[in-house]
Amino acid sequence: MIKQIEILEWDLLAKELQKATTEGYSHFVLINQDVEIYQSMIKAVELRPVTMVADYTINQQYLNDCRYFGQLYITFNDWIDNINHFPNVIFHIETVAHLMNQYQIHNAFDLALLSLLQDDIATDSHVVFNFKHNHRTSKTVWKYIDDFTPLNTTKFSLNKLAFKHRHPVPFKSKETLPPETKAVRSTDKALKSTNFKLPHWIYNLIHSHYEKKHYEMSYIYKKDKTKIKNHIVFLGFNYGFQGNSRYLFNHFAKHFSKLPIFFITKDVSGPNFVNPDDPKAKTLIETASVVILETYIPDGLKPNGTIIQLWHGTPIKKLFLDSHEPSENLNIYNYRARKYNKWLHQDYFVSDCEAIMEYFKSAFPQQHTHLLNCGYPRIRYLLDKQSDQPYISFIKKELKLNPDKQTLLYVPTWKATNETSDLLPISDGLLNKYNVIFKGHTKDESNYIPENAIVAPSNLEVQDLLLASDIVLTDYSSIIFDALTIDKIVCQYTPDHEKYVSERGVYDDVMHSLSTVRYSDAKALLNDLISHQMKDIHENPFINKDNHAFETISHIIQKSIKSNK
Repeated sequence: MIKQIEILEWDLLAKELQKATTEGYSHFVLINQDVEIYQSMIKAVELRPVTMVADYTINQQYLNDCRYFGQLYITFNDWIDNINHFPNVIFHIETVAHLMNQYQIHNAFDLALLSLLQDDIATDSHVVFNFKHNHRTSKTVWKYIDDFTPLNTTKFSLNKLAFKHRHPVPFKSKETLPPETKAVRSTDKALKSTNFKLPHWIYNLIHSHYEKKHYEMSYIYKKDKTKIKNHIVFLGFNYGFQGNSRYLFNHFAKHFSKLPIFFITKDVSGPNFVNPDDPKAKTLIETASVVILETYIPDGLKPNGTIIQLWHGTPIKKLFLDSHEPSENLNIYNYRARKYNKWLHQDYFVSDCEAIMEYFKSAFPQQHTHLLNCGYPRIRYLLDKQSDQPYISFIKKELKLNPDKQTLLYVPTWKATNETSDLLPISDGLLNKYNVIFKGHTKDESNYIPENAIVAPSNLEVQDLLLASDIVLTDYSSIIFDALTIDKIVCQYTPDHEKYVSERGVYDDVMHSLSTVRYSDAKALLNDLISHQMKDIHENPFINKDNHAFETISHIIQKSIKSNK
């Protein structure tokens, strides 16, 4: 557990740590009027028995450009490779007790510096801290640095921090070596070339230039209400006319026809549909009174109206700040800043059930967002249509299903790689028993289709495929909860579960709620499917049949339009 400690006198810290230890705490963070803690985030931190660093904002904005959250463990050199530096440390009580017995500590950054020079520094990617002002080390702490026998590259990093904090550098320039990084910062080059004697005003000038450039790339802006006009825009999931956005759009267009409404998509043409490449699309989005989407705001767009986030399903796999995302964090510049700051502009977030809400709070910065637990529009569509036998018969005819067989819908989720080795082989025995429909993820570029599987026509949404199916097979897709909501038999096939967990992560209790229908062995799954031995799930905390998505979201849209006038 993590103890949040406010220290007014540093001499009292040892006593506070003794108390925290007896209370069962292993770690602590320091708080004061200049440091806030995001409570939903700190609760989600996965502790390890070492010093840890967590992510942070500066005055509520994400301004970092570090990449070290793609690593499980880092060094001091990894930590300092950032455009700004704050004591973003979750302190390990045992480590700190040892340090306090050896060194005199005057402030939080002193303690952070000494802690960061330890051998094992673990990371947690949650944004735990909000710093309101700059922090600096004391002059005293720098006399202890030699005790840590730093490498030449670490000596360079320490000199850099001492210089920034306006202390004498602890090492001669010839003893230092800039760490090898993908791109050496201009400020580092300037410090090395001048033997750390660069005038601070020149350093600040160079640094300010890059801070400004980084700021402009970090999706930070203030909404301008004077630009808002009286129309509504849907962006969907990557401009696709599908999912939650499609069903809410159809409902709203039918029941609120007097309001100007547009869907930005290539999928459909007509007076209410605008191609994303159309020059007027950007203006429509940025002047809309309400913008509705179900993933991140596309780059280059800055909506000024109310933003409603529908999201695209109850997650099994971990999302954004809950996930390691090593590839994205290590390789995509400004990945975290853009995603985090985009989220801050959203006004409403829609969830399908109460049980999953805590994960959405730890995965995304929801501190300024109104959370709506009203259910998804796509689920409402299923609930409204599940008894419409004429419509379901129409879908089955469109799919040319054999009426003498049950129908199996196979819907694997998207993965970063296009490997097919973790897909269930479609055997002859399975095809003899079922109409097998295969529906790949919209982001899947592999174009893989199992031999003899039914390919659904493009005009049929996956929700219609669910209505026509008897059994739904997936891996980590949220569609499994859509299927359970309308009482379908479901199963999960996850042959490489441990690998997937290590790379992406899953929500354990969400997975556990599906444990009776999860298979890792293809033969066992095929046998149970062919012999009709699949188990039913009668109750699950992550399904919600009390869906009032259309009513609640329509009310929010109307209220927002009135308030934005």
